[in-house]
Amino acid sequence: MFDEVEYAYRLALRLASTPRFTGSKGEAEARELLARELSGFGYSVSLEPFKVKVYEVERASLEVLEPDRGFVECSPIGFSGETGEEGVEGELSYIESGDTALLPAGKGWIGLASARPDKEGWRKLVGRASGLVVAEGSPHRELSRVEVPYEWRERFGSLPAVYVRYWDAVDLLKAKRVRLVVRQEYKDAETFNLVAEKRGAKYPDEIVYLVAHLDSVYGVQGALDNAGGSALAVALAKALSRESLKRTLRIVLFSGEELGLRGSLAHAEQRRSELKNAVVVVNLDVHGAALGSTSVIVTGSRSLRHAVEFVAKKLGVKVNVSEDVMSSDGTSFAREGVPSINVFRSSGAAGSAHTVKDSPELLHPLAFELPGLLALEVVKEIANSEEVPFEREIPDEIKRKVDDYFRKRLGILD
Repeated sequence: MFDEVEYAYRLALRLASTPRFTGSKGEAEARELLARELSGFGYSVSLEPFKVKVYEVERASLEVLEPDRGFVECSPIGFSGETGEEGVEGELSYIESGDTALLPAGKGWIGLASARPDKEGWRKLVGRASGLVVAEGSPHRELSRVEVPYEWRERFGSLPAVYVRYWDAVDLLKAKRVRLVVRQEYKDAETFNLVAEKRGAKYPDEIVYLVAHLDSVYGVQGALDNAGGSALAVALAKALSRESLKRTLRIVLFSGEELGLRGSLAHAEQRRSELKNAVVVVNLDVHGAALGSTSVIVTGSRSLRHAVEFVAKKLGVKVNVSEDVMSSDGTSFAREGVPSINVFRSSGAAGSAHTVKDSPELLHPLAFELPGLLALEVVKEIANSEEVPFEREIPDEIKRKVDDYFRKRLGILD
């Protein structure tokens, strides 16, 4: 079995003790901790700098003016836009998810949406709505701490936006006029990916990646997303440090994933020439929930899926494997033609991701055992095979999904 379960759990608790927003002190301290751990296991460790845009929230409020109901608790959407100190005031109009049929004529109204609009919907709202209020999709979910890609603000203009709880949104259906205040500051920051490497004994030019993202969303401890994944990656590195591997093992803990895969995109750009020799990426995102199951999304060939299923059956790990694109760092590699195996823990607790409820209380040692065992054996199998046991390719259908992901969902690369 995977012997580093307790180590992964304890390390995840330490990482989740504080928020790790991109470029923050908390992220830097977590990165320093993991660099010390990996160095202690004998890996060659380096920091890989890149530039990224971040934001800092100054103020956000939503006040119901007519009928006079006072303030509704809200959470600002990063990079969405900003108002003056007095905010913007307007008629509140329900617009579903930005459906054109529901958009009011004229300008200056404030939209109440049942879901955050996609890039095209967002573009249509800018210049017409003076603000946007987005309802949480579940009656049980806390307020989201998320952002839109900063490119939306730069290309389309300001659309100050906030999230409200589901039941508050239901009450807002009765409101006629509201005042919205969103004050946030945008900054250029330098942050770092943490890279650790163990050179292969027989095929050193061929690289097997083991990756996770270290950052969390703004103001959230990010226990499951992704202190658990980062801790599991380092625990696997500890186990693999005792192995003789034929191929080079490269471990990367990315910054900026929550801001749109910024760290992995920067890594792919900086290491593009080396990625020709990258065999596969094993990506760990969302781990540590007490009750759940092991799932895998393969962004690659059918033969890669079968290879993962073979290892799972050999180990006796029940796993749901699909061929698709995951909104995580493996997709940055798929864009460069490198297949990825995205291992994650399916759990109801993951519904707390990107909220303040994603806290250390959700973590449990048991959660690291089976995903850790599967990921460890997959890495060993691929790193030590005399010939790569799958086709190293991204099928055309998956390529289209990768392109659509960046173009439609993130809207950052078109």
